[in-house]
Amino acid sequence: MWISGRYVDLFCNGLSLIHGNNFPPARAAISDAIQRGTAWSGTSRDQIAYAELLRDRIEALQLLRFTNSGSEAGMLAVKAARHITGRPYIVKAVGAYHGSYPDLEAGLYGQGDLVGRALVAPFNDLDRFESVMARHGREVAAIVIEPVLVTGRVVPPAPGFLSGMQALARRHGAMTILDDCLMLRLAVGGSAEKFSLQPDIVVLGKFLGGGTPLGAFGGSREIMKIFNPTTPGCVFHGGSFNGNPVGCAAGLVTMQYLTAERISAMDAAALRIRTALVQHGKRLGIDVIVTGIGSIAGHCICRRSAAARRRSVGARSGLDVSSACLSEGVLIGPGGIISLSTAHDEAAVAHAIAGLSAALESIARLPAAVN
Repeated sequence: MWISGRYVDLFCNGLSLIHGNNFPPARAAISDAIQRGTAWSGTSRDQIAYAELLRDRIEALQLLRFTNSGSEAGMLAVKAARHITGRPYIVKAVGAYHGSYPDLEAGLYGQGDLVGRALVAPFNDLDRFESVMARHGREVAAIVIEPVLVTGRVVPPAPGFLSGMQALARRHGAMTILDDCLMLRLAVGGSAEKFSLQPDIVVLGKFLGGGTPLGAFGGSREIMKIFNPTTPGCVFHGGSFNGNPVGCAAGLVTMQYLTAERISAMDAAALRIRTALVQHGKRLGIDVIVTGIGSIAGHCICRRSAAARRRSVGARSGLDVSSACLSEGVLIGPGGIISLSTAHDEAAVAHAIAGLSAALESIARLPAAVN
């Protein structure tokens, strides 16, 4: 995890390196796979083995198809839902990121509803989602769920929110698409296992390829049969690099190493960092808001504490925080995102806590932000 002996990476390429930078087993698998060729039209043994492993880990995946990214997988999941239901709309949360497919960008970058294509409501506000479905339920093909909101801040789901969303979709005859690109890290069976969900379609990406571009989506045999090219009226899914042998080889070994024990260790390391941030903020007399779940967290410095009246600390921008952390040897993500990997050992966690604590001290000495 070390870069020039100084930096610890708590962003992991946008949460896409679950075993850290340059994971040796993945590197060896890639080297071995390349000897057999970088791409071909047929199916590789690693592709079959990987599909079987994912099927065994995630209950909803009776059949799956590989793509080149989570964005592609999300787009095809939406395409499938619209084809099966004959309905035009998808519903998603404001701020939820599902890749670069335009219909899934509703609720991002200042956009709201997209007429005829997508409707949005606030994350963790089941009443607002019920209101949207009450008005448009007959036209909704699927509710697309990001189980933990990561864009901007890390926001875990409120109790009952995800199960309520799933029930809401079923009540209106819509499908449930679970985007587990990021939150597959929460359990061996991903967020479906973590939150006891039964989605119709699961979308995967990020660390799925072990550091290479790879995505996947899948569901029941009944759902996935629409992609059978011998079926009249099928949905076409082509792509020269789908199920790439190099990506499947790297992804297979990556997932084999993502055991329940390693997930638990990542979660514990993240909790240590979250606790340390809050405690050190209190010692400095500044409010540090830390949110998170499992091996991810988000933090921000939002306001001056009453216990530090002699200090002049106001709300700090994400850029201030990121720069301060980087100066202390810690790389974090936009908006204060922190992501742990299995490569973060005791030394890395200690370095991270020391660096983040020093960054808080630097920020505490800054003049109040101008509002």
